[in-house]
Amino acid sequence: MRKTILPLVALSLVALLLFAPTAGAQSKTVTVNIKNFAFTPANTTVAPGTTVTWVNNDQTAHTATATDPSGVFDSGELQPGQSYSFTFDKPGTYAYHCEIHPDMTGTVTVSGASTSASGSSMASPTASASASGSSMASPTAGAGTQLPSSGGSSLVGLAAVLALVASGSIALVLVLVRRAAS
Repeated sequence: MRKTILPLVALSLVALLLFAPTAGAQSKTVTVNIKNFAFTPANTTVAPGTTVTWVNNDQTAHTATATDPSGVFDSGELQPGQSYSFTFDKPGTYAYHCEIHPDMTGTVTVSGASTSASGSSMASPTASASASGSSMASPTAGAGTQLPSSGGSSLVGLAAVLALVASGSIALVLVLVRRAAS
């Protein structure tokens, strides 16, 4: 019986080491569609490190431009079919609008456990090949405002660990039942 249990334990540990880290490291992306002269969804809440991608699915050009005077992000003019991505690393609320159609507005709320009143974190813009005008900026939105933690990817990692432990336990019980029946 010891010969059977040790390989199962080793296999469970290997599976845990291989799969648990990747469960929490999944890329975090959110898409905001631009259609019918509106951002959909207009208000988005994400965890720090999430990339928001605006996709222009409308018949005319639009922008996704931070309302904050520091210009944290600006997609530049997005023609129909073009997109722009920006990674939000610092907690806060980021209001934005379309420069061409100022009545088009939205917000991205980044909630997380760590906040900094100094605004020294860098948010990372990433424009697709078809978008232009991205630059690095230090966001100051929500400085000094403590936001609640959203949980997020740590729950995915915990679920992966629990699933692996449960499957290892089931395998162990099956081996023991099989041994007892022999």
